[in-house]
Amino acid sequence: MTKRILAALLLVAFGLSAAVAIAATPDVTGKVLSVDENSVKIEIQGEKPAWVKKNAPVKFENAVGKVLEVSAEGVTPVVVTIKSKKASSMKEGESVSFKKGTSTAGC
Repeated sequence: MTKRILAALLLVAFGLSAAVAIAATPDVTGKVLSVDENSVKIEIQGEKPAWVKKNAPVKFENAVGKVLEVSAEGVTPVVVTIKSKKASSMKEGESVSFKKGTSTAGC
């Protein structure tokens, strides 16, 4: 019985530390270069985080999306194309920020 309680506590502690690590990822800021019907091209300001890669889920302030394309390594500035249903609400030239979203695999 004690082993089960200890295992459950360890599992909860691990889950909480993983949630804090995900929540601690800083927002990525950039400038909207172009807007299509369901996609937006964003020029990332600063360094590109390691998680920004093809098919990575992203979360905007009021929308979610998925990275379709990332410019080649070593190219500056880094430009990402993100697919989102609310892409058409974004405007060229505006500043935008996004962060790592949660995966919807298996849902």
